[in-house]
Amino acid sequence: MTSYLRTPSLAIIKGTVNDPTTFPTPNRSHGSHHWAFERLLSAGLVPLTAAAFVVSGSNYPLLDGLLGISLVMHSHIGFDAVLVDYLHVRKFRILGPVASWTLRATTVAVLVGVYQFNTNDIGLTELIAKVWAA
Repeated sequence: MTSYLRTPSLAIIKGTVNDPTTFPTPNRSHGSHHWAFERLLSAGLVPLTAAAFVVSGSNYPLLDGLLGISLVMHSHIGFDAVLVDYLHVRKFRILGPVASWTLRATTVAVLVGVYQFNTNDIGLTELIAKVWAA
């Protein structure tokens, strides 16, 4: 038998205090794909960065593109984790979504900038080589 309780704030609560809470159905793979992608991206940055030091970027433009996308996505995932942990939407109803959309817009702008730099200028690996040699 379902009972309804009226609270002083006029909210209606279905059930009683002795009814068990409902949980979502368990799913073994929920979140594991996200975690696996983050780890694969982080582990893949090590040989990708080493390859950028070894070869010239003008000879391998695909390496420039992969390095640029990987670095930006790695940074986006890290900043997104900070926003989820410290500016969660439940607590910060306005600032949380604004910060999330600012991060998304910034990530897109940086991806466009990296693309422009790799196609119209010397590229990331050449830049790294010049900075390293300076």
